Amino acid sequence: LNTFDAAVNQDTLFQHTHILAEGIARYVSKATDDKICIICNDMVPNHALMRRTTEFLTDAERAAQLIKKDSSIVSTLELLLGKYVQEVFVLEFKAGKRDPAFQFYDSTEVKLFAYNVKPAVFDLFLAIGVAIYLGIVYCMVKSIPQCLTYLYQIKKLK
Repeated sequence: LNTFDAAVNQDTLFQHTHILAEGIARYVSKATDDKICIICNDMVPNHALMRRTTEFLTDAERAAQLIKKDSSIVSTLELLLGKYVQEVFVLEFKAGKRDPAFQFYDSTEVKLFAYNVKPAVFDLFLAIGVAIYLGIVYCMVKSIPQCLTYLYQIKKLK
């Protein structure tokens, strides 16, 4: 969702949020009776709040390289979650320096990682060597019965 439009059905979103909240509450409280309503009355999600939150999230930039620890989306979600949860922590994730394969690129600073790649000729010779080795092993295993027959004949002659 990059823009808020009619494709976001608020009633369906509200219903699914209520089902998820009820399921999580039942799991946490280990409630098994379906007749008991755990998320009822004042604990039901607010339609207006969900609509405003959905509008805010669809309008905000959510690309990982654009979200900083002090961005408006992070602080808003922290405040919103802080209303309903006791402990809210914001952790900033940075990729490790030793693993450049997983890297978030900043919009102002871009690093290029270049590696030496072995030539394709080496791979070709290695593949040919492995194929010859496997062929020799195959021939040796295939000739075991003839070798055993030859050894039995020599033993019978003595």
